[in-house]
Amino acid sequence: MVKLHGRWCGPNWTNNQVIAARDYLLSGGSFKTKCNDKLDCACREHDRGCASSELGCSFEDDTRLMRKAQAILNNPLYSITNPSMYAAAAVVA
Repeated sequence: MVKLHGRWCGPNWTNNQVIAARDYLLSGGSFKTKCNDKLDCACREHDRGCASSELGCSFEDDTRLMRKAQAILNNPLYSITNPSMYAAAAVVA
């Protein structure tokens, strides 16, 4: 239950709430809320994938998120233009 970045990034952090993605979905939550940046959008998509299964996050969901985080790290311009996103991407990757 830790906010890592934005509205969607962090264990059991879903749309600025301390709630598992699956529980958020089952309580009527929507994954349409705007995200703050590229990493936040990647986390939102990860949460959506995790919420869609009773088993939680899949290997594919996790791998997709890690790859998107790594893509952010591969562009060092983000370390200047969005340093908080860049730092959070390092944790996610």
